[in-house]
Amino acid sequence: MLQLPEKIQIPDDAITQIPELFKTFKKDFIDNKTYFMAYPVIVAPPKNGETYPEVFWHIISQQTQKGSKNNNTRLIDYKRAKRLCWIKPIIQQYKDEQLTSWRSKEFDKNTGKAIYKYYFWYKEGKFMVILNCIETKTKKFFIATSFYVFDSNIAYYEELSNKGEKII
Repeated sequence: MLQLPEKIQIPDDAITQIPELFKTFKKDFIDNKTYFMAYPVIVAPPKNGETYPEVFWHIISQQTQKGSKNNNTRLIDYKRAKRLCWIKPIIQQYKDEQLTSWRSKEFDKNTGKAIYKYYFWYKEGKFMVILNCIETKTKKFFIATSFYVFDSNIAYYEELSNKGEKII
């Protein structure tokens, strides 16, 4: 049975909670390594001048509406941020029967190459975690994102999971 901690309680002024949220992220992915299939899950350090790694922002926030004047603006996403503490246990328990886990080979616009994406969907909790895998001499896993799966997206992810290669 999938073992997950309680969701993080976030007050309405969540923006003031970012340092506390980062403590959870740092504990799970920087201070204590997370492993997937015996390979470390790597977190790229913050870019020059940034306080937090880019992936941290990505997993606690959501891009504003496409077509807005500033497409790079991200706003705190309470549904994502509350589940931040679920990411590590989901990765570690990827074989649990409550998770739908698969991988698919996809084109990565950042690298310009095909990479494997590993998906871990906790349907009951409506939460998805995605890792990118770069294969060089060894496999390197990176957190791509995590997010709340809205009812309107369930059919899409069902179809994607059926096309993917199950992780055993």
